[in-house]
Amino acid sequence: IIGTPDPSPPDIEIKERHGDQMLVHIPEARNVNGPVSMYRIVVSIELYQQGFITENLGNFTFADEQDLPYYITAELAPDEIKNDFIIGDEHTYNGFFNAKLPLTNDIEVSLGVVSQKNHVTKIRYAESTKKIILNINEPEVVSPMVVGLGAAIAIGVVLLLIGVGILIVLRKRIHMVRLQRGSQSMPLSLSEPCMEIENSGFLQDEDERVDYYGNLK
Repeated sequence: IIGTPDPSPPDIEIKERHGDQMLVHIPEARNVNGPVSMYRIVVSIELYQQGFITENLGNFTFADEQDLPYYITAELAPDEIKNDFIIGDEHTYNGFFNAKLPLTNDIEVSLGVVSQKNHVTKIRYAESTKKIILNINEPEVVSPMVVGLGAAIAIGVVLLLIGVGILIVLRKRIHMVRLQRGSQSMPLSLSEPCMEIENSGFLQDEDERVDYYGNLK
């Protein structure tokens, strides 16, 4: 009697990525519930979703027909993992076609362990590690809308800064003109001639006063 492989399969070590192929190293797995009979390499196109549904896993042809973004690309015997493995070499490994990798999508590769004994098969796949492997040979495509929006924002910021600068310069010039006008008007007000006001009231000098009382006598 065998059980589900335990512990979980180890992570696949990514060594190199060249276009539609990837060089990986598959570490040896442990299983306390039975033998390690085969190793399965799972490719998942992480651009469309995270992880995969175990019940829907199949070969590349099945995934293509069902429009699934994940598939088993190879099944290897324990003695076949001693050397590094190339994902995407278009060979068939125990019924699984090792298709070329997509060029522009982010992908994840994970490991599955198959345990077989007395016509009983148990399989366990590694939990998704969410390790995204970027295609280093293909430039990332940037949407023209994103480029246009970024350019418009940059131009708007530049125009705003220019407008603020012009406003500051104009305010300084207006302030200087006011100061100059004020300094020119002050001497004019001080240099105006002072006019002497002549006392032309109705008071008469003492010598010219008429003695009206004496005349009445």
